[in-house]
Amino acid sequence: MHALKRDWGTMHVSRKGGTGPALVFINSLGTDLRMWDEVCGHLPQSWITLRMDKRGHGLSETAHVGYGIPELAEDVIAAMEDAGIARAILVGCSIGGLIAQHVALMAPSKVQGLVLSNTASMLGAAEGWHARIDGVRANGMAAMAEGILPRWFGPKMLANPNAPLWRTLLARTDQEGYIATCAAIAGTDVTDRLGEISQPALVFGGKHDLATPPEVVEALARNLPRADLVMFEETGHLPAIEAPEAFTEALVKFVERIAA
Repeated sequence: MHALKRDWGTMHVSRKGGTGPALVFINSLGTDLRMWDEVCGHLPQSWITLRMDKRGHGLSETAHVGYGIPELAEDVIAAMEDAGIARAILVGCSIGGLIAQHVALMAPSKVQGLVLSNTASMLGAAEGWHARIDGVRANGMAAMAEGILPRWFGPKMLANPNAPLWRTLLARTDQEGYIATCAAIAGTDVTDRLGEISQPALVFGGKHDLATPPEVVEALARNLPRADLVMFEETGHLPAIEAPEAFTEALVKFVERIAA
């Protein structure tokens, strides 16, 4: 556990040193850095890992002013610099993948490769995010969390006894932090800039993903100059939680190939 002071507040960061490749993990909306626990547990012991909680998520403080995805990308860059990581492979899920794309555009020399899980260059129409913000303001996080779980998980994970734990995590996410992050997503579309991302990328999708359906993920992989696509048959939106062994196996092969 490590506290990193930013101009908006204190960010919670977790880092593990080593001699191998450096991986930076960026969480999805409504989760914290624990979403990567199983994946990190399966990685080679010598690899360097850096994880962090976004503003208003996990143990990080909530910013008191609005922000966009570029500001969240700046938080990732600041965490890398604080950890002494000059260049890394970014592993981002959903909004985490959108943030990773921004880091690659803003500071390309810091990015060796990208692992983009269940994400896109634009995560849905702005009006859908504003409707969700209105719903959270009217009904609270717990009511919203109940409906989100089937968008997160495939049938296999929904039947898993651990699934309610993730609903509880989402329900306890700071409401204003969640709303501000939804607003950041609503204002973001980097589709026209994907051709500028020259680093190798591995794109993950899930056949049961209702948040970023397979065709959305396939379009991202198609529009990136150097992307490979892996589509998981049994997962939804969060394969790092639903199928961590399969996720890690594909991740390790990709890292070993580009970091050799």
